[in-house]
This record gives sequence, structure tokens and C-alpha cells, in this order.
Amino acid sequence: MLTFGPLQLPIQGLLFYFFFLATLADLQMDAGDHLPKVITIQYQLTQTILSTLTAGILSLTTFTFYGVLAALTTFSVQFSPRILKNFMMNSVTQRTLGIFIGSFHYILLCLLFINKETSFFFIPILATGLTMTSMVTFIIFINHIVTWLQVSNMTDDMKNESVITAKKFLEKEINNYIVENPESIRHQIPESDTQSQAIKVNKSGYIRTINYHALLTQAEKDDIVIQLEYKVGNYAFQSTPLFKYWKNRENTIDESKYNALFEIGKNQSEVQDIEYSLNKLVEIAIRAIGNNDPKTATRTIYQIGDLLIEISNLAVFTPYLTDDKGDLRLIIQNMVFRDYLYIGLASIRHYARKNVILTVEILKVLNAIAEVEKLSHKDTIWEFAEYTTRTLEVDFIHSLDREKLYFTLLNIAKVTGHQDKYEKLVNRMLTNIEDEEDRDELIRKFPLNSEQE
Repeated sequence: MLTFGPLQLPIQGLLFYFFFLATLADLQMDAGDHLPKVITIQYQLTQTILSTLTAGILSLTTFTFYGVLAALTTFSVQFSPRILKNFMMNSVTQRTLGIFIGSFHYILLCLLFINKETSFFFIPILATGLTMTSMVTFIIFINHIVTWLQVSNMTDDMKNESVITAKKFLEKEINNYIVENPESIRHQIPESDTQSQAIKVNKSGYIRTINYHALLTQAEKDDIVIQLEYKVGNYAFQSTPLFKYWKNRENTIDESKYNALFEIGKNQSEVQDIEYSLNKLVEIAIRAIGNNDPKTATRTIYQIGDLLIEISNLAVFTPYLTDDKGDLRLIIQNMVFRDYLYIGLASIRHYARKNVILTVEILKVLNAIAEVEKLSHKDTIWEFAEYTTRTLEVDFIHSLDREKLYFTLLNIAKVTGHQDKYEKLVNRMLTNIEDEEDRDELIRKFPLNSEQE
């Protein structure tokens, strides 16, 4: 995977094309004999140049990536082991690998093919040019490493990749078939499992991708309704039901056609798995909390909030997919916004439960999400905000910290329309304050209803 990335093959193919043209010109057409001797190079010197450059480029490539992988290994231990994969699949990294490896192959092959005493021009000139290109690429690559390994840039890169994954999966593969009004196809939903049949998992592994378009098309041809038992990213166990289906008419179902539409592998894939992409940012935030790095944790929480807003704008949270005629064909294991909110912030909340400042930052993110105008999940956001505040495990909270906490919580309550619940929650928290001066001061700043005071 590291040798033949998406950008390496075109670069290496181009350099092999250069090799073919250079050897054809110098060895078959004897171009060096027809050019002025001032610009041509003799056989012995050409061999020396190629031998030196072969060893030099190989050493440069080895030194560069040994140092990079050592740095990335240390970095991945501190934040996330998935950083290594993200870095290696980055476009700049792939181009650098392609240029280094392609240049090495070009010079090595030229060294093997020069086998006659003649004058050379294209082979040594191209070899020298590729070496200079490799040196410039090396400088650009070092700058890329320094820039990419900054945590802010790294989390931005991961968030942007997650947004691309969400857009590709939701907009292009799912949303065109999802039923926005479930009541319109309620009569088509199978009510009994007794009439269903199941297709089982052939081998254990993670559900990496599902070809939804082909699945809907095949279900329409066979006139069946399918209910998936797993979603992308789940671990499917062998011999358990992969999905159930109900027939609308008597016909034979070719199970092999359906099994071919599910990709099952040993590892998870980000192609359709939004949850997996979200978990990478969560892992970085948790590691930052463990390393006493609140700034990194805070920034990553902001990135998660931004990603949650993108998901809420893109996703239609209903599990029913129909064909082009509007007939129900597929019932998926769809997640609602509460699930994404829990995946993105619940683990961070758990590890930050003894840190008031990080808890306030989580509440600020919830407030920002709640203020998105077209978001219709206000109750879910307040529920999570209340859940986050209730699980705060700090014996003593300074009055300034309490002020920040209550003020942020009040903003969420106003946006979500849960001021009554806010008053009950804060009243319960205020009664636990032993210092009367602190309690009176906070009550003055955040007045409650008379019956609760």
C-alpha cells in the first residue's frame, strides 16, 4: 500500500516512460554521436554518475523515511496510531514517495542497460535532473512534515477528510433514496419476522462498504424488502444474519449476488464509515487530556463540533430507502443525531469529568451546535448538556468556574427552550455549595424562580 499509492503510480509510470525514451535515443539511435562532444558524456563517466546517483538517492530515501517514521511513531503514541496512515496517504507524501522511488528505478535501470562504449546525452542528463528534482522534493517534504505535524493542522486535515467522507456517503449514496416522511411508506414496512428469510455472513470481519445503489436495484428486480442487521463499521460474525428480507411474490433469490455487494475485511475503512472518522478525532482529544495538553484537547473538541454540524446538515435521520418508483426496498441500521453526538463527545466528557474548564468547552460546543438555525435536535442537545453537567466529578469548584459553567449552560437552555430544567439543575447544584458567600453571589448572578430559591 505504501509503495503504490494513488499518486505514486502516475509519477513512476512517467519516469519509466522517460527511461524508455532515453535508452531508445542513446542506445538504439546513438544520439550522443550526433551531438557536439561538449554536451555529451562518455561511457565511463556515465557509469560513474549513475552508480553514484543510485546510491545517493537510495540513501536519501532511506534516511528521509526512517526519520519521518520514527517521528510519526512517537507522535502516534501521544495522539493516535491512525495518524501514520493519514500521513502516508497524504498527497504530498505520495508524490514524494513517487519521485524518490521512480528516480531510483530510472537510474538503476539505466545503469543496468548501458552496455556499450558510446557517447551518452539523454540518460545522464535526465539522471542528473531527477536527482536535482529529488533534492528539491526533499526540502519541500521536510517543510511539509513540520507543517503537518502541528496538531492544529493535523486535526484540521482529519476533520476535512471526515467531512469529505460524510458528503460522499450521505449526499451521493444515501440521501437520494432516503424517505424524509416515514409515514408515507408506513404501510409497506413488514410487521412480522415470521415471514422473513435471512442471508447469513460468510466470513467474520468488519463491514467496510455496502453498495447501496446496486442493493436497491437488485431488491427492486427481485421485488423484496431488505432489513440490514449490521451497518458499515460493525463487526459481522460468521453465520449470523447479514440481513433479512421479505418477498412480495414467489420467486428465487440468488444470495451470492447480494453477498457480493457487501465488502467485509479485517480492518475498518473510512470510505463509508463516518463513525470511524469521528472516532479518530475523539482519540486525539482523549490522548491530549491524558497528556495534560488542554489546548490540543480544546481545539479537537471544536473540530468535532464543526464535524457534528456538518453531519446534522447533511444527514436525513430516517432508516427507510426506496427505489425510483417510491417503493420501500431497504431498511438500514441508521443512526440518529443523538448517536453521533454521543460518539463525538461522550468519551471526551468521561475523561474530562474532573476538569471544569474542559467541561465548559464541551458545553460551548453544544451551544454552538444548538444555535444552528435549521438544526431540529434541540432536545437532544439539552439532554446531553444536562448529562455532561450532572456527571462533573469535582468536590470544589471555584466561583469563577461556576460562573462560566452556569452562564454557558444558561445559553444552551435559552437556545433549546429548556430554561425550566436549567433552573432545577442549577438549583440542585447550588444547594451543594457549602460556602454561603459563594452561593449567595452565584444566586445573584443567576437568579432562579422564587419557588426554587
